[in-house]
Amino acid sequence: MIPEFNVDGNLPEGIHSFGEEEFFDHFATRSARRKWLGERLREVIALAKSTRKVERIFIWGSFVTAKESPNDVDILLIMSEDFQIETVPEECKHLFDYIRARVKFNADIFWSKASIGEDALSLWL
Repeated sequence: MIPEFNVDGNLPEGIHSFGEEEFFDHFATRSARRKWLGERLREVIALAKSTRKVERIFIWGSFVTAKESPNDVDILLIMSEDFQIETVPEECKHLFDYIRARVKFNADIFWSKASIGEDALSLWL
């Protein structure tokens, strides 16, 4: 279950896990901007999954706040240890190119291999 926003319109501090549909029902339906960004995010997730190398997906920033009109979507893709960008299908390569992803999806997409480790991941998030 998605926790309530605090008085500042943010989720409580920490990492919160949700099912994909629960996430989209909660964050991608309240305004035209959220719906539009949600569609971009669905495309990002589908492409990431199509690589068969994505292990975890983290989303943060204004999209996971109470803002009616978030700026963009901030995403971190954690890829498997054996992920090699050279073998990614052409239609997925723009996910791993920050500028191309920013233009195409209106999202800041970052990625790392799972070898980043939980300590480094916690610092990042």
